[in-house]
Amino acid sequence: MTELAPSGTRQLWILRHAKAADAPRGGRDRDRPLTESGRRDAEALGDLLVTDGSPSITQGLCLPDVAVCSSALRTVETADLVLSRLSGRVSLDSYSSLYEAEPDTVLVYLREVEESARSVLVVGHNPTMFHLTWDLLPEGSADRVRLEECGFATCALAVVDLGSGRWEDVVGGQGTLVGLFAPPY
Repeated sequence: MTELAPSGTRQLWILRHAKAADAPRGGRDRDRPLTESGRRDAEALGDLLVTDGSPSITQGLCLPDVAVCSSALRTVETADLVLSRLSGRVSLDSYSSLYEAEPDTVLVYLREVEESARSVLVVGHNPTMFHLTWDLLPEGSADRVRLEECGFATCALAVVDLGSGRWEDVVGGQGTLVGLFAPPY
């Protein structure tokens, strides 16, 4: 089990899927696979998270204990590639209801996470991932300005310290942006 962040709150890792190929003619959007560059970005992000099995990025972040993602092929592939670098210690659940979910739907899933999990990774689509991050940050905060300036490219990752000790108590406007990463890593 990872340690709580120094602030003593839960952390949410919000990841937009990596670059995906266009849907083939007559194909479904949810069946789009990652491109080669998307695969490289997801692998590079996973490598950034750990070095020799230990966390390698900014102090104060705790690696995810649990991961949830949309059931779209590109989100599952992104999650698998990133999590494969974490020695298989993170369980991943995919849900079709997260495919076109609004931020509030993601929060419903988050509020049902077991309290033993200190940090959760959610992998999804834009604009939901951007809006989820935005909604968790205080109105008028420097964190929102930073997010808006950086945008939320494919395979971008935002880590938000949630300002809550329990998952069921997570609400918008109380988070702190403790990490924002985008390719190239």
